[in-house]
Amino acid sequence: MIIDAHVHLSLYDGNANSLADSKTVLLDEMRRRGIDRAIVIPDSQEARYDIAGFETARTLIDDADPLDLLGSPDILDGRVQDFDRYEILLADRTIHGLKFFPGHEPYYPTDSRCLPYYEIGQRQRLPVVFHTGENPENRDAARFNDPKYIAEVTERFPALSVVITHYFWPRIEYCYEVTKDVPNIDFELAGTADGAVVRASGGIGAMRDVLGRMIQDHPSQVMLGTDWPMCNIQGHLDLVDSLGLNQPTATGCWVETRRPFSNCRYDITNP
Repeated sequence: MIIDAHVHLSLYDGNANSLADSKTVLLDEMRRRGIDRAIVIPDSQEARYDIAGFETARTLIDDADPLDLLGSPDILDGRVQDFDRYEILLADRTIHGLKFFPGHEPYYPTDSRCLPYYEIGQRQRLPVVFHTGENPENRDAARFNDPKYIAEVTERFPALSVVITHYFWPRIEYCYEVTKDVPNIDFELAGTADGAVVRASGGIGAMRDVLGRMIQDHPSQVMLGTDWPMCNIQGHLDLVDSLGLNQPTATGCWVETRRPFSNCRYDITNP
């Protein structure tokens, strides 16, 4: 089973005419590339026409779809009722974790407005996912999602499952050094096969070297993610294949539908 842990329902580069069409295109792409299930990450803002926020994504995803959903709190709004809603959604497993967008939005992972969400994630044993790295239109945005702040979160919440996505590109070596000894950080590979990301990060050799070391250090804490439609699914499958690892196999994932996202691991052994 192959699980893509990072996709969006969005309009990008003419991929679809509507967000509903985007889901159709995604499902077709998953079938063509051999992806069995995918985790949809909604935007934290609900009003955008070009990417589904939580309520839109929830409406579009049918129980028969091989798709599951994260939540994406609007930290800048910070309404108490929003936290109460997400606590219920996490408790009944309507969503299987939370995605935070420091850098896309001006707050740090250590922001006090985030802490109640971390507490409920730790209590319910569901993961939080952090956007990291530069934004193409704003290189300075990476100061908000520096992995040193994410490591601080793990110190305060030692039983919380934390996922870093995008590997803090282009400073991938720095990300490796800061996170390699943190036991409750998992890694998800979205964007690491994108041409612009690879070039900015030192080239494909540098990317393979860092990812190879990271996977060897954490063989059960690495997940495939692609960031579709912004990034290419096949390119990420090819990158994983190029690392010279044994075939990744999902362990304990999706034996029944709506299993927690935190149970999704890739058993990449004997690199």
